[in-house]
Amino acid sequence: MLGHTGVVLKINGEEHKIFINETWFSFDPKLTVSPSLIGQSVQYSLGAKNRVNHLELMVQPMKELKGKIQSLNLAIPRISLHINGKLLHFYIPYKHFNTIKYQYKPGDFLHFTYNPMEFKLKNASYYALTSIITDPKKKGENTQGVKRELQRTLKTLVESPYYAFLDLEFSMSGPEYRGMKFQPEIIQFGLIVADSDGNLVEKFSAYVRPTLFPHLTMKAQEFLKITPSAVAYGMSYRNFYDCIKEVILKYNPVFLVWGVSDGFILENSYQINHVSPLFEPERLIDLQRIHRQYYQIGQDIGLYNAMRSYEMFNGAQIHDALVDALVLRNIFYKFKSILLTKENYPFKENYLMMMTNRALR
Repeated sequence: MLGHTGVVLKINGEEHKIFINETWFSFDPKLTVSPSLIGQSVQYSLGAKNRVNHLELMVQPMKELKGKIQSLNLAIPRISLHINGKLLHFYIPYKHFNTIKYQYKPGDFLHFTYNPMEFKLKNASYYALTSIITDPKKKGENTQGVKRELQRTLKTLVESPYYAFLDLEFSMSGPEYRGMKFQPEIIQFGLIVADSDGNLVEKFSAYVRPTLFPHLTMKAQEFLKITPSAVAYGMSYRNFYDCIKEVILKYNPVFLVWGVSDGFILENSYQINHVSPLFEPERLIDLQRIHRQYYQIGQDIGLYNAMRSYEMFNGAQIHDALVDALVLRNIFYKFKSILLTKENYPFKENYLMMMTNRALR
């Protein structure tokens, strides 16, 4: 008897395991379990040791939706949209992960289909995204849309009276939390506020106590060179939140980060600590993404590699939030000067040469 229903999220064919809702199950190798099941609703029965011994696809029509992405969290992974006054979460299956990661950001419109069967994941309700709808006839228009969006962002970067450069260090999982649904949390932040000319207005740096997982793992200690006592005596998340909020009220700056991780960790911190988002998605700009688009580089660019590509730095990286925020500030004003002077700076050439030299070592 098929006594259970759920949504298939992942399949590990080599180990004969299937992830349904938020639980991994072993399944009988005799069952036909193909990647086409991912995102689909199934009925299943469990035998000894919670092993799936029977599995059937539940045929049901997918729903279609088009809306503006409110937030994007690749750590889960999910996108969230406001629909009819309600925030809905959509789980991103692996086959769509890279498309979402590299082609979309908060504020973009996404046209997609999803499985209408609701399921729980990390105490929140989700629907599984099943396809991304792209009209081939509009491919050229989409390219132009990306260019227009880039130009709008560049205009914002050039014209803003104040900028806030934010870098976050966050906790890491380890054997200490084995078997638990670990979530990374902010443990240090560095924030630099500067005016349109690059003059330093304010700077902040502090350790932050994690809310869910207060113990700092050995992995985090070794990688970040942060001691447990430094974090234990750090400020509360609420104080961190209020600090950022005060900066927003005082300066209304554009916030800049480098890479997707800081934005995801910040967005996830709102849910962990049950607070409202600090600002609209368009007020948080990923400067790495802008560099990739502007210089047409098809891969992620490390913060310090960007400094080297601008021929501004040739030392070793230090994992410190305030130092990284200062590095981010230096990169931005170099980039801004290039935009204003329309200089044909060889950033891409420097970067590719550096990557090639490393590969040959």
